[in-house]
Amino acid sequence: MATRQRLMRGIAGLLSQQGQQSSCSQLLMTSAAAASASASSVATGLGHQPALLLRAGAALRSVTTSAPTFDGSLSSLLREEVDYEKKNYERPAQVTGGPPAPFKLTEAPGDTLLTLTRTFGAEEINVDLHVNSQPSPEYDGEEGDEGISVVAFNVSVAKGDRMLLFECESDGNSVNINHVSLEPKEGLGSESMYSGPVFDELDDNLQGQFAKYLEERGITAELGEYLRFLIYDKEQHEYQNWLSEVEKFVGGK
Repeated sequence: MATRQRLMRGIAGLLSQQGQQSSCSQLLMTSAAAASASASSVATGLGHQPALLLRAGAALRSVTTSAPTFDGSLSSLLREEVDYEKKNYERPAQVTGGPPAPFKLTEAPGDTLLTLTRTFGAEEINVDLHVNSQPSPEYDGEEGDEGISVVAFNVSVAKGDRMLLFECESDGNSVNINHVSLEPKEGLGSESMYSGPVFDELDDNLQGQFAKYLEERGITAELGEYLRFLIYDKEQHEYQNWLSEVEKFVGGK
């Protein structure tokens, strides 16, 4: 996060610099116009000095066109950020060994969806989480620490043509259920269909049994801790790729 704040400050500085250069250019153009008018007046009375006037005009043109281009500065800043991110990237130890068995991870470059799958008897268990659908961009601990404080994810338990869908969160120490719905396997056909009660209003014992139901299927604090660092690592990869692609675009490659 600190590197992105540095990037934003750098871009803001470039924009400010560009604004100053634009104001300077306008001032120089105004001065050039005034000088041209004055020179024209002088030339009327001093027709024997055309070389001096040409040299003055060339000097003004040189000043107004010598400022560095904005695209080049932005490209350099992006390149610097790409190099910094790659140099300082370190894969979190919590995800190096893969997901807790027997879950299998599916992901694709450029896609913010991460999916973990397993079977439990006749049931198909899917855990889905999105980089762009997390509850908070705040990161856990001091600068340099890895992992987000809370990760949001959905768990679907499919059997036949229906499934239970759990909306969950985890801070790595526990798994909290926010909502449970019983839906067709292909999802609700309409937003007006009843999707279930407010979970916190259910009887405490019933809430506890739903949590136990998920735990039996591998939805544990251990998995929550893995997901917490997995989503962080995925976001880091996508951020580095974004920097590289934008740098190529700005640099005209």
